[in-house]
Amino acid sequence: MRPIDRFLTLAGSHVAAAVTGPARIPGQRVAALLAAPPEPSEPAPPRRLPVCRFLDAACAEMQPDLASAFRALEPDLSWKTRAMTNGGPGFAEGHASARVLDPNGLEQRGGLVSGFSLVAPGVTYPEHDHPPEEIYLVLSGGEWWKAGGAWHAPGPGGIVHNPPGILHAMRGTSVPLLAIWFLLPT
Repeated sequence: MRPIDRFLTLAGSHVAAAVTGPARIPGQRVAALLAAPPEPSEPAPPRRLPVCRFLDAACAEMQPDLASAFRALEPDLSWKTRAMTNGGPGFAEGHASARVLDPNGLEQRGGLVSGFSLVAPGVTYPEHDHPPEEIYLVLSGGEWWKAGGAWHAPGPGGIVHNPPGILHAMRGTSVPLLAIWFLLPT
C-alpha cells in the first residue's frame, strides 16, 4: 500500500471513530472523502525546513499506528511557512505546513483540501479564519482556541472542529503541535 493511502485510511478511521456532537456530520464527510479515488495533482518537490527538527518529538507523542504511517509519508511532503501579519515572536521560523490533498498537494480526493500543520513548542499559530468548515485530527500535543471558547488540549487522536468563518488559533506547548487539517468542499 502506498504511504499516502496507508496514512489517509488510518486518519479517516480515526476521524470517523472520534467525531461527536457538531463535528459528527462534517467528520463523517471527511472520512468518506478520504476513501474517494485519488485524482492527479502537481505536487511540489519534497522539502524540509529547519522547524521539521521537531517532527521526531511530535511522532513520540502520536498514536503508534499514525506515527508509523506519518513517518513513511513524510519524505514525500513539501513543507512551507506562511506569512501572517499577526504572527508573534518565533512564528516565522516556528511553524510549517505541508499540503497533502490539493491541486498542489500529493494528490486530490473529492474536493477535500488537506495538509499537516507543525507548530514548535512555545509558538502560537495566530488567530485566523476561512470560509470552509474545518476538521483537525490532532496527532501530538498542543492547545487549540476558537472564538467564544478557552484554550484546550484535545490530545493525540482528538478532533477540533471549526465552523465556517470562526476565528481560531493553535499553539505548541512543551511539545510540538502536529495535526492534519481537512477543509471541506462546499
